[in-house]
Amino acid sequence: MEHYDAVVVGSGSGGLTAAVALARAGRRVAVFEQHTIPGGYSQSFSLEGFQFSPGIHYIGQLGPEGRLRRIYEGLGVAEDLVFLELDTDGYDRVFVGDDRFDIPKGREHFRERLCERFPAEARGIDGYFAAVSRMSDELAWAHPPDRLRDAALLPVRMPTVLRHGWRPLARFLDDFVSDPLLRAILSIQSGDHGMAPKRAPAALHAGLQSYYFDGACYPRGGGHAIPDALVKQLVRHGGELFLGTEVERILVENGRACGVELADGREVRARAVVSNADPGVTWGRLVDPAHQTARLRRRIARMQYSVSTLSLFLGVDMDLRAAGLDSGNVWYSRTPDIDAAYRSAELRDLSRLDHMPALFFNVTTLKDPSLRADGLHTVEALALGTPRGFERWRGSRPGARGPEYAALKEHLSDVIVREIERFVPGFGDHLVLRALGTPLTNMHYLHATEGSIYGTEKTVRNLGPFSFPVRTHLDGLFQCGASTFAPGIHGVTTSGLAAAASVVGCPEDELLDARGQSLRIYPSEDVASWPAALRSPPRAA
Repeated sequence: MEHYDAVVVGSGSGGLTAAVALARAGRRVAVFEQHTIPGGYSQSFSLEGFQFSPGIHYIGQLGPEGRLRRIYEGLGVAEDLVFLELDTDGYDRVFVGDDRFDIPKGREHFRERLCERFPAEARGIDGYFAAVSRMSDELAWAHPPDRLRDAALLPVRMPTVLRHGWRPLARFLDDFVSDPLLRAILSIQSGDHGMAPKRAPAALHAGLQSYYFDGACYPRGGGHAIPDALVKQLVRHGGELFLGTEVERILVENGRACGVELADGREVRARAVVSNADPGVTWGRLVDPAHQTARLRRRIARMQYSVSTLSLFLGVDMDLRAAGLDSGNVWYSRTPDIDAAYRSAELRDLSRLDHMPALFFNVTTLKDPSLRADGLHTVEALALGTPRGFERWRGSRPGARGPEYAALKEHLSDVIVREIERFVPGFGDHLVLRALGTPLTNMHYLHATEGSIYGTEKTVRNLGPFSFPVRTHLDGLFQCGASTFAPGIHGVTTSGLAAAASVVGCPEDELLDARGQSLRIYPSEDVASWPAALRSPPRAA
């Protein structure tokens, strides 16, 4: 029987961040990951010589004052990371029908560009940005969440959040703008949190919008560069990572978590357990219901999870830069009705789907031109989905789902490619590889409940003080990930640091030491400015 100071369940960015912070604090740490690849949604994988990073498309908060930069430098991983800044004139490129709008780096640049495009809405645009900025500042004050316990402070410190934050985004926009295209531009990035504009809390939207005000970056080498750097730091400080090792249950004795039982029957004891699994796994499978409160059991039973994706992975022999693409992401919607993508995701008979209302599309080999030297490109195109359209195959394993499942994937791939051709004509004639991942793919490889990409559905009941806490009701059991603080790489990384701080019993910043660390960032669009050593292809994932 092994004994550790802390055991971490799952090697997503939240779990690995917690593990590194604990190892650097002198704790003996073990991370158990059921998959053979570390990283959770930060992982990369290869198909026929093409590398894909399905969960990492762009990252904010890496500028000089960025919180995520401080964490990477403070955990000692910055020296093993290089980031490439996406085109500052349009890190996100919005296509709505035949209209295009490029979202630039900088809050003021974004505001000014919108005012130039929609002069009749200038006053409302100014009001919108002022409200979003105030909400963002107020949400930043609310970390750590302990500050929210003083109800008397909230009207003073969070007045804009209290006024606007819990309203749906669509109603929030009603106060400021009316042009359908403008509203679509301001809400199309909702795919980054997985809530339709008619349902997404305005506070959730404000946090996301402001997160990218200072632009966005992509990890050089692909998404796997982040877990690789974290694992390297973990091992450097004596921590251990066990891949292909599934946790069967979390051990609880006398009301305290005391370790885990592995799928092979072995028990591993620890003073603290940090679960990076989502609540549906942590409380629905790993912790015996006898150790849960009645209120928690009811919450888990009725919990709704975020949308999943139809992820089309493509290898292309087309000159995509000549076709008008670059390092910027493409957010595409057929019409200004952004909610249509969420309605489509709920369909049960996907064989009758003849178009995709919306897509997210990015060319990783234009974000990181060093990924390939042969002129071929790697493309990831994502549409929203849920397991509803795949119910008949739920519980089956990849490769054992039969010809009808394969035919449905081919049909959906065709539909997505046809949609891409609306903004990249001729695209479908240049495919050398295509493979579709479904919500069942996420459920199998990532153990994500309902294939969700953001954990719990981010309604008001699952945000801020109402989300799942880092410190649970069981002594010695902590949790991190997208269902605690916020979705996305920044949210889960912050949650991992918070979990480690709770285990150690110290402020988060005491776990960070940035001496000798300085994150390196180079422009995606100017390879000539990179150091020569970075211009050749990095090692494979």
